[in-house]
Amino acid sequence: MANNDNYDVNTFDFAFDEDGNGGFNSEDDLGIFLNHVSKPLAPNITESFQDVPKRYGGVYLGTDYGEKEFDIPITCFCTTRDEYNERIKTLTNVLVNTSSDADTEYPLRFNDDPDVTYYGHFTSIPTPTFINEGVQDFQTTLVFMLADPRGFLPQKEIKITDNDQQIIPEGNTEVDPIIHIIPKTDLYYVGYETNDDYVAVGYNVDDGDTTTDSDGNVTVMGQSQTQQVDDPCNSLATWIQCGEDTQAFPIYKGELDGKSAATGTSIMVAKDKDDHYEWGSRGKHKNFYGPAVMHNGLPKITPYWKVSVRLHHVKRMKNERAMGKIEAYLLDNNGNVCGRMGIEDYSMGRYPRAFIQLGNNFDSSNSDSYLTLLFDEGNGQQKQNEATKHVKVAYTKTVTVKKKTTKKKK
Repeated sequence: MANNDNYDVNTFDFAFDEDGNGGFNSEDDLGIFLNHVSKPLAPNITESFQDVPKRYGGVYLGTDYGEKEFDIPITCFCTTRDEYNERIKTLTNVLVNTSSDADTEYPLRFNDDPDVTYYGHFTSIPTPTFINEGVQDFQTTLVFMLADPRGFLPQKEIKITDNDQQIIPEGNTEVDPIIHIIPKTDLYYVGYETNDDYVAVGYNVDDGDTTTDSDGNVTVMGQSQTQQVDDPCNSLATWIQCGEDTQAFPIYKGELDGKSAATGTSIMVAKDKDDHYEWGSRGKHKNFYGPAVMHNGLPKITPYWKVSVRLHHVKRMKNERAMGKIEAYLLDNNGNVCGRMGIEDYSMGRYPRAFIQLGNNFDSSNSDSYLTLLFDEGNGQQKQNEATKHVKVAYTKTVTVKKKTTKKKK
């Protein structure tokens, strides 16, 4: 198969290459005719429901969305028994594949909507039934299941022109894009972020004390690049909870309060027994407040260093009035602050600002005491409010009924 433009819209292409070539067309290559395919509106839906004794009704616990099922009715017209046997062999060879891994998902495209590709697997290929006695024409219904019920649009090439460039996939359903990056010049590092996940490759990215060039040559770092600390931040074993007795440095425009905790992937604000974040006491502070932790320190002091920190900043309040900040401080061998980096809400929490500064005093009235490497509010579009939207709000009305009692006269 070279190009689906040459085929009738009432056909489908199966197991073609990523570029849309190769594979098999149902009519030209398999000799079958596609009957009407009713495409499902949604994947299989399973409701979770808890029956409660003596209660009118029950408790709805949510809905699970499973696979999507395509029932594909096909018909094949054969003039002789030999032609029938040949068509059966062809279908078997194409639709039954035991050489690939068991979890392989194959592409399928209906040519009445050729821009959408589905990935799935056949779960039912029933034995064909003859249409009439004495003829070799047969029909059956193929069942194609999609573990991922979404369809995918064609691959597009996008030129990256900005380090802060946003890429929004086309379509009408949330989907994790499949991204291929082709550098045009030599790069030491490249990365991208999708929501809370990130991908980074290149020089000194989670690779310990080695570097790998574009030819695959591995080089061990010299003594000037000895790695001293590589903390995954999944435990507080190497950190000190800062407080009145343990704080060794001043927080810039902030006050210590609350508690920190370690998860399997990060250090963050702890939660109490009621699942509330322990930021500290409300109404007690004038500036930012929250917990802080301090690392145990480097095994030795070095005059030249390089540090990388990954910070994740989330606005917790849906009304967008709460403001938050996360910072990482660099300390010298005396425990004094010599740099800071972080992300904070700005303009009453409307949008975030990122910063990296070196120095010992970051007061804007004394700019000679620090050097600003980054002070950026990101994409200007995030500062603009969206257009007004009108929505229907469900509400309940409480009605008080007075009970009237009629007493009999004696």
